[in-house]
Amino acid sequence: MGNLMAMKAEEVQLKKERWEKDLMIEQRKLDIEERRLQWEQEQKIMFCDTSNMDVNQKAYMLAKRAQFAKAASASVGDTASVGDATSSP
Repeated sequence: MGNLMAMKAEEVQLKKERWEKDLMIEQRKLDIEERRLQWEQEQKIMFCDTSNMDVNQKAYMLAKRAQFAKAASASVGDTASVGDATSSP
């Protein structure tokens, strides 16, 4: 009887671990999809034609482009400084 209870407890634990793993995988998929959508939106803003926009629209687009460029250069700077820190003696 004790053996049956131990097997049942192990089965419950395995189901819980599988559920947690599935949940983590689903969360990663959602994160990847969110990054993809954000990337697409940034690309649309970075490469859209502003020649037909009014002053306010153009200002908004240019501000967003500057924001994206600043974030990109900061991430490149962070990557470079991490690489420098790991490669120093």
